[in-house]
Amino acid sequence: MRSRWDWVVLGAWVTALVTFRAARMTERDPYWQARDGIERLSGTPLVRADSWSWGPSEGTFRPTSPLWNTLLGLGDRGLGLAGIALVGALGMLAYFVAAAVTARRLGARPLPILAATVLVSVLALPMVSPRATIVVQAFMLATLALGHSLVTRAIPRRGSTYAGVALAAAALGWLGAWLHVSWAVTALGLAGALPLLAVLSGAARWRAALAAVAGAGLAVGSLLGPYGWSVWRLLLDVSAASGGQIIEWLPPFTAGLRVRWVPVAVVLLVLAVLCASRLTRHRPGAPGSRERSRWALEVVLTLIGLLAAVAGLMAIRFLGVAALTLLPVLASRLSAATPRWRADPARSEALRTRLRAAYWRPIVTAVAVLLLPLAVARSVDPGTPTVEADIAPSLPRDCRLFTDPDTAGAVLLLRPDVEVWVDMRTEVHGAQAFADTRRRLQSPGGVVLPAGATCALLPASVRSVTEDGTDRRWGLLRSGSTLKLWVPA
Repeated sequence: MRSRWDWVVLGAWVTALVTFRAARMTERDPYWQARDGIERLSGTPLVRADSWSWGPSEGTFRPTSPLWNTLLGLGDRGLGLAGIALVGALGMLAYFVAAAVTARRLGARPLPILAATVLVSVLALPMVSPRATIVVQAFMLATLALGHSLVTRAIPRRGSTYAGVALAAAALGWLGAWLHVSWAVTALGLAGALPLLAVLSGAARWRAALAAVAGAGLAVGSLLGPYGWSVWRLLLDVSAASGGQIIEWLPPFTAGLRVRWVPVAVVLLVLAVLCASRLTRHRPGAPGSRERSRWALEVVLTLIGLLAAVAGLMAIRFLGVAALTLLPVLASRLSAATPRWRADPARSEALRTRLRAAYWRPIVTAVAVLLLPLAVARSVDPGTPTVEADIAPSLPRDCRLFTDPDTAGAVLLLRPDVEVWVDMRTEVHGAQAFADTRRRLQSPGGVVLPAGATCALLPASVRSVTEDGTDRRWGLLRSGSTLKLWVPA
């Protein structure tokens, strides 16, 4: 009964977390993604000429998360902005469920899983967001958990098993390719990780061959998605346009980001190295045993987390991948360590008492009881981009808007008649357009609008506005809490 209650508390805490994150989204990507989904539900082609912007554009829009955009569009059609929040919450919940299932495969208990969840959420909260990338993380963990089943569960050894696994893996690869373009890289990594898991487990050769078939099916299926082989071209375009422009593509040592992200990078590297060191020193069980297969799954997860943590020194986004991948490993390590710490007579009785579930169970229950009502209160107006929603109705009809890319993302959904200068679709606009936008917004003499703009949403701190190549005067039409609406005087 107590163990069951611990799972209830874990579920309540995670529910509160995803409700908080989905109800007050700081990200603006889900809004323009929902508009893409709405348009394609109405029959708009997947790849099409960009019709949302009047500024610099390469002219072709290729959505990087077609399936996720469609789900967001369905949510908006059904429940409006609350539907977008609901889809986002379900996506985040899918990750935490996959993480908990994977952690259980490693022998973790619910309260250590909760502790690991809290730690990961603190380290990588911006990555715990209603975006397709966290669902890709869920797919990855679920795939590894299924790969673990291939080497541990009773499976008939016959040709139909190989065919079924290959088809199921190809279907999963295809679904992931529609979910987000990053799945192409993830599927390729999993194609090697699954047979490695089987080999490290000491499984029979036919099981290792089955895992290799599953990996190959994933890789092939990922190339049957909406872009085929050209998905690699799109990935290169996104990374080239985002590098140096978008925070998640900047290194953590960038000025202005160091205080927030360097400690996260150091902590993740240390945790990954400590987990890897522990695993290399201790290999439990005989080849083919359940203990050995758990160890093998933990090795694969730790290896992925360590590689992502190293990559995070070059781009912040990979720190989130590292943290989200290591969650089951951290939960497993905590679950294994606490009984040893409690049994160690060298530790004080007070410390050993605090390492017992009976000590933490009422505390985390009380926290969950407090968090859930707060989460419900925060979700009274779920998913609303409050500032933009307040001022968007005042935008002139069919105006050509200049604003920062994040604000533009929300306006694209709230006011479909308005064209924007540059939004967060980096692969559409290119790095130069983002650099030019930042230069205009940060001009020391006041914001400099590009010629042709007919409205502008600018930070409340802006005091003067000029326009390229004209002496046209601009006046303040409306002020919001953090944004001001400027129009030609």
